[in-house]
Amino acid sequence: MTSYKTEQENFWSGEFGDDYITRNRGEFSIASNLALFSKILSKTHKVRSLIEFGANIGLNLQAIQLLLPEVKISAVEINSTAVKELEKMGGGNC
Repeated sequence: MTSYKTEQENFWSGEFGDDYITRNRGEFSIASNLALFSKILSKTHKVRSLIEFGANIGLNLQAIQLLLPEVKISAVEINSTAVKELEKMGGGNC
């Protein structure tokens, strides 16, 4: 495991972050995110790209991609297990 500068970085990059992936996944999460981001994005115009910092496995990004399929998405994630999940969904910009 990589050693980071802060306790929080070490926390999320390790076992807690791995366990978080297991606890927070699935279609229910994406469905609730669809409702949230639908409201948020209704207040925006001409969004062409976005980046999520701390994307985990990309549930927010999946919802946004469903709402705005033309948007280029990128993610920053510290947990290597989550990065592998992001890469599976085509996250070349992780």
